[in-house]
Amino acid sequence: MSKKKKKISKNKLGIDLEQLVFGMIEELSKRSKDIVVKRFNFNRDERAKTLEEIGSEYEITRERVRQIEFEAISRLKSIGEKRNIDKVFKSIENNIKSYGGITGEEKITNHLFGEKNDDKINKQITLFILSLDDRIKETAETKIHKKVYFYEEENVERFKNVIKVIEEHLKEKKNSVNFDEILEVASRHFGNKGKFSPLHLESYLDENKVILKNILGQWGHTKWSYINPKNVRDKAYLSLKKNEEPLHFIEITDKINELWQGNRIANNQTVHNELIKDDRFVLVGRGTYALKEWGYNPGTVLDVIIGLLKEDNGEMEQSKIVQEVFKRRQVKKNTIVLNLQNKKYFEKFPNKIYRLR
Repeated sequence: MSKKKKKISKNKLGIDLEQLVFGMIEELSKRSKDIVVKRFNFNRDERAKTLEEIGSEYEITRERVRQIEFEAISRLKSIGEKRNIDKVFKSIENNIKSYGGITGEEKITNHLFGEKNDDKINKQITLFILSLDDRIKETAETKIHKKVYFYEEENVERFKNVIKVIEEHLKEKKNSVNFDEILEVASRHFGNKGKFSPLHLESYLDENKVILKNILGQWGHTKWSYINPKNVRDKAYLSLKKNEEPLHFIEITDKINELWQGNRIANNQTVHNELIKDDRFVLVGRGTYALKEWGYNPGTVLDVIIGLLKEDNGEMEQSKIVQEVFKRRQVKKNTIVLNLQNKKYFEKFPNKIYRLR
């Protein structure tokens, strides 16, 4: 195991889980201990070792490694009973029940070590403890949900049915919804006397892979681009929606990389090229873009002025023109005034009144 100075890993039960687990493992034979440590990555390598890798080290078959690991886990269960590990099991059981009977590995780890835990060994300790509880079951990850832990099959079925009902609701509505609407749908179908716990629903949504929340807090189907964007254009669109005002394309690039960390890094030129090609975006200044749905129309400053005059019976005072153009474009006043000198389109009258020709 690691020789690094370990952190004190006490949970709400006041138990040093790292000391408990490593103390149990120390009671194993040398080879059994080594195999358990490598299988659960307690030596803090890059990853846990496979059966084949350990077999190669010991010059035994992968099946023999599996047998030794199984025997070690059986022995550890007996050791755990003497060390009162049942208290930890009970705490995990209560935690899973509070989430509606199913939950994921991350929530269990957070329960044991706190939500701000950042030590990777904590995850491995959680997996180790879960492997010792014969009552707890797990489902493999699927296209519908992540890997989840549970005690009763009926809770897994309920979880799947809740997600299915919400998915059908979204497909029928064809639009994103807020959390309260999802809660109402779940309560109507699965609640006890019309009630469905928000905490249960939060857990179900956290572990599912179909109903997702976008950066705006809207819930929708994973296949919808404004819920689960796959390309730069859709990420740029959501970045502007979240910002609620125009941004320069370099700022949009920064927003994309900030909001979708861990994904492929966007670069300024790619983002600019995609903004130009997508009619959802309107160039409102030098390199600055807004969303068309905000009331911005495409075109040059000249096009904007012509459109304003057409809306105002063909004439308007210069200061008002400048004021209205500023609402639609991020340009200098001189640029607007210069465009007004175009005699092909505008006729000037006293008091700086301009009229369309």
